[in-house]
Amino acid sequence: MKRLLMLFLACQVLAGLFALAGARAQGRLGVGIVVGEPTGIAFKYRLNGVNAIDGAIGFSPFDRFRLNIGYLWHTHPFETRDLALHYGLGGAFGFGRTDYIAVRNGNAYVLRRGDLGFGVRIAGGLTYTIPRSPLDAFFEIAPLFIFAPGSGIGLDVGIGVRIYP
Repeated sequence: MKRLLMLFLACQVLAGLFALAGARAQGRLGVGIVVGEPTGIAFKYRLNGVNAIDGAIGFSPFDRFRLNIGYLWHTHPFETRDLALHYGLGGAFGFGRTDYIAVRNGNAYVLRRGDLGFGVRIAGGLTYTIPRSPLDAFFEIAPLFIFAPGSGIGLDVGIGVRIYP
């Protein structure tokens, strides 16, 4: 119930910011919401027309807190300049209140509460800049190579929207 309330409040804040900003050119820092892995707040800072730093802060399944951040490159292989392909490299951190199962060397084991996890993400996806508005929508898929507390692989998938006031 808490997560649903937080998501509702984030949507209300986003709608309020959009109403205040009106239809105008986008700025450099975007903040919004992402649904998927993790679900929470998404951010992106455009360094220039090609590079950006992006990330998300939120929750994964089993009440695990997640933070990921990465460096992105953008290309425009499509006919419209509003749709960009992005790819990049970054890191992910996670910890939580509950136990969960992980696999190490083919054996399953339980990670305990508070175990800090770290991994490297290789992200790729699409970003659509909504014309004449301060919004963009994105889809991202990122293989995750986990190094601590045990080794393994995962897959982050997310869809979201950001506003650039």
